[in-house]
Amino acid sequence: MTYCPGPGRVCRFGFAVPGSAGSAVVRNRARRRVQAVLRDLDREADGLPRPGDYFVGVAAPLDRLSPLELRAAIVDLLRRVGRSAA
Repeated sequence: MTYCPGPGRVCRFGFAVPGSAGSAVVRNRARRRVQAVLRDLDREADGLPRPGDYFVGVAAPLDRLSPLELRAAIVDLLRRVGRSAA
């Protein structure tokens, strides 16, 4: 995940899921799962994600991660990229 601070209160996300991550069905499912977690985090009041532009790269299928594991991984990434940009 890469983060670039931006003006205003908007979060924008771009995704890259290469063909090596699996078939089109697997890649689309991975992207949708990550989007769902980000949407849920955006609705909460904990300040994640911070406003700005994000680029999310998925290098492997996410099928092995439970919803809670995926959420924890994304929260960890958001915190790490937020600290490095501060």
